[in-house]
Amino acid sequence: MLFAKIDRWVGTNLFIPPIIKLCQLTRQSQFAVSRTFWFVAALDGFYRAETLFWSIVWGAMSLFMMITATRRADSPTGSFMFFRMLALVFLAIDLARGAATGQWAGSEFWLFVLIAEYASTIRTVPPRESSKAAATARTTN
Repeated sequence: MLFAKIDRWVGTNLFIPPIIKLCQLTRQSQFAVSRTFWFVAALDGFYRAETLFWSIVWGAMSLFMMITATRRADSPTGSFMFFRMLALVFLAIDLARGAATGQWAGSEFWLFVLIAEYASTIRTVPPRESSKAAATARTTN
């Protein structure tokens, strides 16, 4: 129950509002944003790979995520609270290590993963209120 409260607080206060704004600005669904950030996370893993084996693994994942981001962009995706909490712990560890040693490289991967996972938890994105519509509504009232 505590993990569910932490997950809800982190999502509603840190991740979901900027994701909704991004969806409204780009006119993309939350599922397309989720798949795009998974693609970016895979590319980051490919960039940071240090061995041939991990280069092949991350390269294959990048290709797979590129295909799913383009072919099934608006298909609903799932997200698991356990995985979000695990990614949040790894992000906290990387941020603590970065603060202690000054080596911040690699922390962005977990941020991309968390954005992708929290984007897939959003069920509806409210429409963007345009400034022209808001100005018209104010003058007619």
